[in-house]
Amino acid sequence: MTQRPDQFDLDAKIRVDKIPSAGRVVTIKTDAEQRAVLAERLKVSEVTDFSAQVTATRFRGGIQAKGNVSGTIVQPCVVTGDPVSQTINEAIDRVFLPGHDAASEATAGAEIFVNLEDDDLPDYFEGDEIDLADLVIEVFALAIDLYPRKPGVELTEELKGDDPAELSPFAALKSLKKD
Repeated sequence: MTQRPDQFDLDAKIRVDKIPSAGRVVTIKTDAEQRAVLAERLKVSEVTDFSAQVTATRFRGGIQAKGNVSGTIVQPCVVTGDPVSQTINEAIDRVFLPGHDAASEATAGAEIFVNLEDDDLPDYFEGDEIDLADLVIEVFALAIDLYPRKPGVELTEELKGDDPAELSPFAALKSLKKD
C-alpha cells in the first residue's frame, strides 16, 4: 500500500496526560516506502536515511520535546544538475503548551508584547495528543540546503546572468544623476 504525502504517518503521537515523570522517548525509524513519500513531500530527489529520537517531558502543563533528527537527502546540484548528497543532523528543542495562541485572538488596536531577546515562542496544541512527527519533519526540512552545489563547482560567467546591482531601481536613478 503506497502512502500519499497528505496521508503520511510516522506514528509519533503521544498523549500528554500519559507521559511519565521521567519522560517518554519517541523513536522514529523509516522504511523505504516512507522515505519515498517523505522525499516527495520535501521536494527532493531521494531521502536515503531518516530517523529521529525525541524525549517528551512534562513542562508547565504541556510538554518539552528535546532530541535529534538525522538523515541524508539527495537533490540536484543547482549548477550541473548532478546528484548532491546532504547529511542532516539537527537538534530539536520545542515547548508545546495547552490552549491556543493569544495573538490569534487579539482584537483590533490591542497591544501584544513580543520579547525578541527571549527564547522561541512555544507552540500550542488542542486536545490531549501531540504528533511529534510534524515537529521532526519541520526541523529536518528547515535544514535542507535550498541551493545545493557539488564541491568545487562554480558558475561560469555566461551562467551567472546579470549583476543584481545593475538591475536595481537605484542604478537607474544613478544614470539620471547629472555630474
